[in-house]
Amino acid sequence: YSNPPAGRRWVRGLFSGGSLAAEAQAIFLGGGEAVSSNAPIPGAVALADGGAGHRMIDLGSDEYTSGRPHPMIDPSLRDDALFAALADPTVGVVMMDVVLGFGAHDDPAGHMVRSLQGWNHGGQTDLPVIIASVTGTDEDPQGRAHQVAALREAGIRVAPSNADAASFALACIRGASR
Repeated sequence: YSNPPAGRRWVRGLFSGGSLAAEAQAIFLGGGEAVSSNAPIPGAVALADGGAGHRMIDLGSDEYTSGRPHPMIDPSLRDDALFAALADPTVGVVMMDVVLGFGAHDDPAGHMVRSLQGWNHGGQTDLPVIIASVTGTDEDPQGRAHQVAALREAGIRVAPSNADAASFALACIRGASR
């Protein structure tokens, strides 16, 4: 695992897939961590009811997509939430999903990398650990290997699955709190 910067304890999961957001919540709850979400599973807290600490956000829910394309089609929907998480001095890990397939953005990892490169972090050097999972195959139009390589080249840790990404995020924050 990687240690997040000192004092950064919380995880922000920014998901385009609701099932992936639910899976991350289940991993955190199973690991004994409280979690909140805009689409909470049993045991998680609704963001509207407080939502402190770890947050798993389904950016594909109606509250984010009303009148806009789904984030699998237009990944820029995630940009503001990503920048806010990076700038938050309490966030130690940011988790994101990259979903491939027909109908999805033609280069979701490339968009993520370009967004991160363009983000003005005001000289901030103690950034959170960024973990991504890529759901898809090399047979998808975007090519899984190409997407993984682009993320890794940008310094983003890529987990083999979303469940692995959530487990890795837990290990990161637990290592930081020792």
